[in-house]
Amino acid sequence: MIDEAQALKAGGITIWTEGDVLVLKYSVWFYGFLGTKRIPRSSITSVTWKEPGDWLAGFMALDILGEKPPSPHASPNVQNQNRLQYERGDRDRFAALRDWIAAGRAPAASEVAASSSVADEIAKLGKLREQGLLTDEEFTAQKAKLLG
Repeated sequence: MIDEAQALKAGGITIWTEGDVLVLKYSVWFYGFLGTKRIPRSSITSVTWKEPGDWLAGFMALDILGEKPPSPHASPNVQNQNRLQYERGDRDRFAALRDWIAAGRAPAASEVAASSSVADEIAKLGKLREQGLLTDEEFTAQKAKLLG
């Protein structure tokens, strides 16, 4: 989508894509020696988006699966390393990047919730009844509720 030759610039971060990977290259001047971060699109769990205003720049903040938050004692730039700030003129290109991420990002934990079958749930209720934790009436009521 965005090759290195047409990379986006965002407050000391150069952004481009390579296949299904988002590449963030951090400027030494703003971010020290963070270097380059390669983020698989499927590892981005959410995107926070703020439109630019008349006086303030907009931003796009990325939440990345498995990434530990930076130390609270780190510089503000390091703490906000996944926050991509942009000006009004770049809004459309960043919106396209946001849409590209949304098209291939990992589903949220609530979307991935494992669903067990009705038979499994009834088996669990049966075990609870055998252990004496449920009465026969409670078991029958819960079973009827599951069977609908």
